[in-house]
Amino acid sequence: MAADSRIERARARARSAKALIGASTLLVFGVAFVGAKVHAPGHAKGKTSPLGAPKSFERAVKRSIAQGGVIAPAVQPPPVASATS
Repeated sequence: MAADSRIERARARARSAKALIGASTLLVFGVAFVGAKVHAPGHAKGKTSPLGAPKSFERAVKRSIAQGGVIAPAVQPPPVASATS
């Protein structure tokens, strides 16, 4: 009888240890999950602003377009052709 009670006590300690390990694992993973959601680089944390050029740059481009002939298309080099003579 004494051996049975010792084995039962050992099993009870094992069950409680397993429960403690499981609970602590869930707690650690839960904290890690919440931390990953909060600190994710793709997560928008504030108000977004549209991307665009600075107003001074836009004014300079409009001013230069208004002056005719200042902006010209890029000149293409002649095509390379090989011929036999």
